[in-house]
Amino acid sequence: MPSFPGRKRAGRPKGEIVIIIALIFLSLFVFFLRSRNLDRLSLWMDEGFYVLAAQQILVHGYPLYPSGHVLFKGILYSYLLGLIGWLFGPSAVALRLVSVVASVLVLPLFYLLAKKIVSPGLAFLGVLLVAFSSWETEYSRTAIYFSLLQLCYLACLYLFHLCYLEEKKKYLIPMTIIFLLAPHVHQLAMGTLFSFVALFFLSGVRRFFRREVLLPLVVISASYLLIQIHELFFWKVGYVFEKQPQGLKEGLSYFFQGFTLGYFQEILRSFPRMGWVVYAGLFLYFGQRLYRRLAETQEKLYLDRWFFLNVNFFLPLVFFGFFRTHLQPRYLFQLHPLLILLFLVAVKEVSRIGIDLLLQPFFKGNKPFIFRPILTTGLLLILIISLSDQVSYKTTQRIVNRDYKERISTDVITRSGRTEHYDYRGVGLYVRNYLEPGDVVIAMHMVFQYIYGGQVDYWLWTGGPGTWDAWEKTAAGWRDVYVGAAWLNSLSALKEVIARRGQHRVWLVTSPSIYRRDHISQEVADFILSQKEHLLFRGRDEMSEVYLWPKEGEEVSGGQPVWEAEWLPAAWGEVRFDPSASRGSYLRWSAPKAAQGKKDRSWKNPVLPGNYRLELRLRTVASQVPGRDGQLEITLRTKKTRLVLFSRVIKASELQPEGRWVIKSSEVIVPPAEEFWLSVSFRGKETIDWDYLDLRPLKDIQNQ
Repeated sequence: MPSFPGRKRAGRPKGEIVIIIALIFLSLFVFFLRSRNLDRLSLWMDEGFYVLAAQQILVHGYPLYPSGHVLFKGILYSYLLGLIGWLFGPSAVALRLVSVVASVLVLPLFYLLAKKIVSPGLAFLGVLLVAFSSWETEYSRTAIYFSLLQLCYLACLYLFHLCYLEEKKKYLIPMTIIFLLAPHVHQLAMGTLFSFVALFFLSGVRRFFRREVLLPLVVISASYLLIQIHELFFWKVGYVFEKQPQGLKEGLSYFFQGFTLGYFQEILRSFPRMGWVVYAGLFLYFGQRLYRRLAETQEKLYLDRWFFLNVNFFLPLVFFGFFRTHLQPRYLFQLHPLLILLFLVAVKEVSRIGIDLLLQPFFKGNKPFIFRPILTTGLLLILIISLSDQVSYKTTQRIVNRDYKERISTDVITRSGRTEHYDYRGVGLYVRNYLEPGDVVIAMHMVFQYIYGGQVDYWLWTGGPGTWDAWEKTAAGWRDVYVGAAWLNSLSALKEVIARRGQHRVWLVTSPSIYRRDHISQEVADFILSQKEHLLFRGRDEMSEVYLWPKEGEEVSGGQPVWEAEWLPAAWGEVRFDPSASRGSYLRWSAPKAAQGKKDRSWKNPVLPGNYRLELRLRTVASQVPGRDGQLEITLRTKKTRLVLFSRVIKASELQPEGRWVIKSSEVIVPPAEEFWLSVSFRGKETIDWDYLDLRPLKDIQNQ
């Protein structure tokens, strides 16, 4: 008799049909929700490694980095991105949609697995928790493998359940294939191997040691072992720690360490309420198992399914305790659906037991009570609502609409130290637009600069081992392992490249690493930030910047305005490049791209108190069609006292229709103030281009 006999074919209850229809509409809604604003923010974090791999697949046919190394890690995911890039172009939207689609497919798959142990209604509630989880939303919008990994992980467990626990042998080959392929999305998928451990305890020795079990187990285990051996001896990029194994002992030490409860603690850090419920549910399971050991078959099947889920959740956590890796909650992402499902089972049991204990004094024995199901359901809903973590439609909306300079809760998701999004795209595209043959490019993040800028000659990084071990010693000297750029790790090395530039311009592209002393030393950061005359562009994150040293003999352009319009945060218009604009770029305001409501941003006061002429440089490409005007409102006030220094509405109809730049000026008195508030809003259908805002001392103008 199978451990989990499948249900006999019969017509679906009307209630379940309604749930399935609701599931379809929910999946479509989540797809459109998670697809919004996919191109608003730059690629960041590990997205660069896989986008670069996809681009190189389109060139070479396999993920060969410019350094000459192959990205074997997640190679199946890289090829999938390459296929999407070949079909639709390797844009951020197209590549990130892979994760969106994978995350949406998780919803019906979760429902199918959850329905094996809980009612369809409770399974659908679980789908809602997954759909509006901040964890799921975060990773569903990145060109990183996590959403696809989660889908594959869940598919492995579901097919394993069908194949062995329900003994539907037609799923044996699909199950084996997905088990073999999943680690090539990410090796964390190897955790599905613990399903065989659960099967051993559920089926017993005699039923476990059968050909249809052992043959797939041996093939899958051998495949996983070969992947790890290949990583140990042949991977040059994609691994976590530096490795130079001289034997079996050193090879094992690369993968394993002493035991730690760190990942159990990570569950409680990210899911403080749900985590404790799931942990308590494990003890509740053992209590139920002992209490119901002679119960009817249906009760035993329920407990066996609960055991299957517990094994596949807790044993990976135990394994992670021995596995040598950086402690990151994102490595638990593939277990998130299991966490939710175990949470549902635990609160379901607590609700049932709680109501039974509450009613026991009033209804002795097994007397039925008509309101028992209603009370149990009510308590269940209360517990789910009050104990759920990381689930909020409002938070989901905030993630989807995220902009530069908005805080990210990385302490419970990626633990990466990145508390906001970085603008690698803006600085990279600026360099690409003005790059000339023979130019030299120095970058702090060489991968993103290569993707967006197209060229990196030097990688600037002064951090030591453990910060980003992306260097190797080659015949040509120390270079990074991704794009093959020469490594600069000191101020003297940076100055030397600038000093011997000759008739070659030198670009320096900084990233937020300039503000981290474990990435860029203080003396290097101080030197770069002091080169204001060489600053040409600033990213929408207000941290990434582009500096340019011209050819020897050429002068640095002077008299730059104090504020460039394109330095405003991302949702405020669209950055465009034009040599006629100050520093070569400007901000375009138009109906589809501009922010409609007024937005404020803090601006550090760049001038001394006194009388100034405030100048705005603008133009329009307006069609001058009656009734199709556009207006840009700009207000400058002190941040502390809210004193208005300047406020003006500029209409497109007031500017030159042929697109020539126009200066709009006003005299202002600047009081002593450390910071200003700059408020900007745009309305209308005509386009307005804003180049800069400048404050020129009146005494200097009068003396001219």
